[in-house]
Amino acid sequence: MSASRCPCGVIAFQGDIVCYEVAPQRRDDTQAAQLDGGELRARRLGHESLLPLTPELRAAIEADLRKYPRPR
Repeated sequence: MSASRCPCGVIAFQGDIVCYEVAPQRRDDTQAAQLDGGELRARRLGHESLLPLTPELRAAIEADLRKYPRPR
């Protein structure tokens, strides 16, 4: 699958490759941060656990979303 058709975004962040996605909002997921009516989730490539959404990581993801908008 090409990167343009990937349902998630991928950025380089602090020496790691980070995959992120904005998923539909769920009430029971307390680790995800809300972003425009959805939940923002991020993890290191190849890892199962979610990354903490620090202000720096959120800013990097938001900049990527502005640069490469995802179809809704």
